[in-house]
Amino acid sequence: MTDVKIVVDNSADMPPELAERYNIGIVNFLSIFDGQTFVSGVNMTNAEFYDKLEMYDGVPTTSQTPYAELYDYFLKESRAHKTVIYFTISSKASGQYNTMHLVRGEIMEEYPEADIRIVDSEKFSLYIANGAVNACEAAKAGKSADEIIEGFKRDVKAFRCYLLVDTFKYLEKGGRVSKTTAFVGNLLDIKPILTIEHGLVEAMDKLRGKKKLIEKVIDKIKDDPDFDSESPEFLVVQSNDETGRKVCEKLREEFGEGCIRMYSEFGPIVGTHVGRNAFAIICKIKN
Repeated sequence: MTDVKIVVDNSADMPPELAERYNIGIVNFLSIFDGQTFVSGVNMTNAEFYDKLEMYDGVPTTSQTPYAELYDYFLKESRAHKTVIYFTISSKASGQYNTMHLVRGEIMEEYPEADIRIVDSEKFSLYIANGAVNACEAAKAGKSADEIIEGFKRDVKAFRCYLLVDTFKYLEKGGRVSKTTAFVGNLLDIKPILTIEHGLVEAMDKLRGKKKLIEKVIDKIKDDPDFDSESPEFLVVQSNDETGRKVCEKLREEFGEGCIRMYSEFGPIVGTHVGRNAFAIICKIKN
């Protein structure tokens, strides 16, 4: 076994049971409503976050992990482990990656033996969580830190995201779509399908109407020439558990009982932009 500590931030939407099983460290972004600061899983549940989001007229903001917290945490873990690897949220969506480089530099002045690796995932959510779990398995198998990082990079490229939001409201509030696009979309009952490319959330396709949306998204996946239909594997993440479980049920009916690799809930980092009742199917694609 390689003495490596794997760390992610809460943008990874890491399932708590997996974080505990693999001893994965999690550093927290902050959610800010009207100057009040909250930390998901510490002083605010995800359900409370979505309740606040629906009642809030403005645009809640997210803030990086405080510098002093990053410094203290990574110094402690560096003293406890030979190597610490932090898989960060996409650097195009947050300054956390760059801040962490400053933190590492300062830690090494105090503790030159520290071996802290900072890896830009270029992704969000279960892309990171799945890669982090695989990284822990690689460490158990005795892989080197360099091999673990290369494996993570392959993992995040092995999946494609199909993200469906229930409303344009939060995309508009966050400046992800124009007011005109949001108005027309809501008027015509268009549901955008989003994906994650080039480190950001981008539009992929759209659906009309509210009926059989899950089936329509699955049909889009089946029509994707890159979809690995011979070895189907999915990561499912949602902001409404009832919808998420229906997604899993439909996928199992279509592709077999063992097709769901990971299931979780959108926390505030992605949830701020997608709102309640969103879901994403992240499917394995061919090499």
